[in-house]
Amino acid sequence: MAGPASPRTVLVTGGARRLGAAIVRSFAERGYRVVIHHGQSAAEAEALAVALRDAYGTESRIVQADLAEPDAPTRVVDDAARAFGRLDVIVSSASVMEMVPFEQVTPAQWMRTEAVNLRAPFFLMQAAARVLEPGGVFVQMADHLATEIGWPKLLPHQITKSALAQLVRAGADLLAPHRRVNAVAPGLVLPPEGMGEAAVTAFLRDVPLARAGGPDDVLQALRALVDAAYITGVILPVDGGRHLRR
Repeated sequence: MAGPASPRTVLVTGGARRLGAAIVRSFAERGYRVVIHHGQSAAEAEALAVALRDAYGTESRIVQADLAEPDAPTRVVDDAARAFGRLDVIVSSASVMEMVPFEQVTPAQWMRTEAVNLRAPFFLMQAAARVLEPGGVFVQMADHLATEIGWPKLLPHQITKSALAQLVRAGADLLAPHRRVNAVAPGLVLPPEGMGEAAVTAFLRDVPLARAGGPDDVLQALRALVDAAYITGVILPVDGGRHLRR
């Protein structure tokens, strides 16, 4: 493995677009080398890598894999570790969030959601226990919806994200004392694709801060959980206080 003087390296799954891309950019701004995972967003991943090189001189690698495939999570982590000879941070950001009425959910949709949202993070974390540098951290992007009821069009997503809370707590214990596991649980920071303006307005009625958040709010929380060496097993809501009204 590379010596301690080597720049730190981060792997971000689902890192080519939306919040994942913002996470990648945040680490690049801090001098990390980045490994960008994507499933089907090759053009976006390539464009992001070029933009980071031009803006910050960032060294990057791109890894493609469908995380619904059983062996993909382990392969992605191993490829990322080999890319620069070390891996310090893994951010598990890839997820499936399909708005489908309860009565229309199919077994195929359920299995894909479970595979990407829950099975993949488990095996990403298992691989992280082998390859993360001492002092490294695994951060799961969770979801504030995991503890809510009354979202019948998002049940597979909610149920799998709820299980992640247990995975984070168990992982924090299992990877200690030399590696940490935490999670960020964003609220409405980027409206889900297909969520209309009326739905956003209704959602915000239960947010004490009375506004939507943004990627920067998540990035501030993420940086804190990565940098604070005495924090592990934490699931940090970034939801404008919505969790207070559940």
